[in-house]
Amino acid sequence: MTGHRAPVPGGTSDARRAAVAVVVGATLWATTGIAQELGASSAAPPAVAAIRTLGGGASLLVVAAATTGHRGTLDTLRRGGGALAVATVAMATFQLGYLGAVRATGVAVGVLVAIGSAPAWAGLYDALRGRFPGRRWVVATALSVVAAGLLLSPTGAGGVDAGGILLALIAGLAYAVYAIASKHLLDRGVAGIPVMALAILGSGILLSPALVVTDLSWLMTPAGGMAAVWLSVVAVGASYVAFVWGLARLATPVVTTLTLAEPLVAALLAVLLLGERLTGAPLFGAALLVVGLVIVSVGPASGAVPPTRASGV
Repeated sequence: MTGHRAPVPGGTSDARRAAVAVVVGATLWATTGIAQELGASSAAPPAVAAIRTLGGGASLLVVAAATTGHRGTLDTLRRGGGALAVATVAMATFQLGYLGAVRATGVAVGVLVAIGSAPAWAGLYDALRGRFPGRRWVVATALSVVAAGLLLSPTGAGGVDAGGILLALIAGLAYAVYAIASKHLLDRGVAGIPVMALAILGSGILLSPALVVTDLSWLMTPAGGMAAVWLSVVAVGASYVAFVWGLARLATPVVTTLTLAEPLVAALLAVLLLGERLTGAPLFGAALLVVGLVIVSVGPASGAVPPTRASGV
């Protein structure tokens, strides 16, 4: 997302710490669906999305003020313009689709389809602008299409909800749009953390009507309150502090590969904590999605926008 970054001086130990920080950030992202299903299983996903983005955006705004000062945030607001508005709407759409998909079709499949489809959408954008995304993208996209068909196969443990797959695909599209808009801002020299903070907080404001029209009694329970804090402060705020620290010290292709920890950890947690199971064709489809992610991560096509978490989602 932000171009190839050279590791800072300090040798292997610095690189290792940076790699650990990126993996920690990706692992915290992976807990989002689990936290919703364990602590807020009765909550409407739009309400969870609103609370997550309002709390997470506010915490990142504090980090932005500490790292760039209030001028950095004001500069982002002044220079953001249409790109920041697009990123904000895309973030809100991503949250709705992502958390809705997790509720409808399970954590493992929802996360894999949302994240696995994002590179395909981003490459399609490049193709529509006359820039060939590359052979790796073609192979990965073909695998994603086949995987989607296999995931919708009626075989396996209860099958996979078609509506949930659609929500995950919408989330992947929104994620790619957010990544492209954010990259535009970063290429113009706008600081990354304020962009994240404002887009996430702005999306929370857009989603806030859900807090008025949905039942929030789950927030009053210990599990619900803990889930809300985790989803906002930890799975958004702390995750991006760790991620951005590591991003600044590693080359982008390395970071992109390390963030594969997110779908893999999410799938593992879904199996261990929620008892989710995939068998037969859906299991093969999930495996193909992982393969496609690996293909686009280990060697992103030149010119394409690799929708990594470099700008934060």
